[in-house]
Amino acid sequence: MSSQSVSERVSASAVMLILGTIADVTAAVLFLISSDTRSWLREHYMGLTIFSLLLVAVVLALSNVLLSQRAKISDLESRLADPSAHDSDMFQAFNQYASPQSNLLSWLRSGFLVTSYEDTQLNLLGQFIDFYDRDPRGFDDTELNAMHTELIQRFRTLRDRIGPNIFPVPHSNRYTIPPEWRDERPELHSEAVEQISTAHDELLEAYDAFIISAQRKRFKSHLEARN
Repeated sequence: MSSQSVSERVSASAVMLILGTIADVTAAVLFLISSDTRSWLREHYMGLTIFSLLLVAVVLALSNVLLSQRAKISDLESRLADPSAHDSDMFQAFNQYASPQSNLLSWLRSGFLVTSYEDTQLNLLGQFIDFYDRDPRGFDDTELNAMHTELIQRFRTLRDRIGPNIFPVPHSNRYTIPPEWRDERPELHSEAVEQISTAHDELLEAYDAFIISAQRKRFKSHLEARN
């Protein structure tokens, strides 16, 4: 591919069009100086007026198309641009804790139980959130940063929904929503299950959207996961 960008080529074409138009107008002015030409113009005034209006309309339409294409080209170039060094580092740091192959995502996607948790699973969730509490920097890419911010908030929401509703099981490393709630406090049990389930589903939806967006923006996958 040429080192000259597509948008630069479009700009060069627009300049050539303007220069050509100026040259044509200059030639036309010199031509109109003759008396025969002025006489012919008076006889065909109406037709020339209509033709001129149509020509102006065509030029305006072509200008609008040109501006539209330049906007699309600029957007395409920004999408094809390599991520900044900062964003690449941020994405690599994210993957160290929460790549699709990490223990955290394996639990959330295939091993998640709404009513029962291992302490190691809760620790993975807590470590990930603690990392972003210590280093709250975002991405340079505006769209990706908004999705990343929402995703981190989804992780925090899940933790906040789980925490008040589970209690340690004696002589084990597990935590559960108290099973007696089903009989003694059914409304509380149903509310806890519903809130945690919703937070879990929304987290995975935000996660998938973030990862897909990162892939489209040409971020390289870092599959190494911190255990």
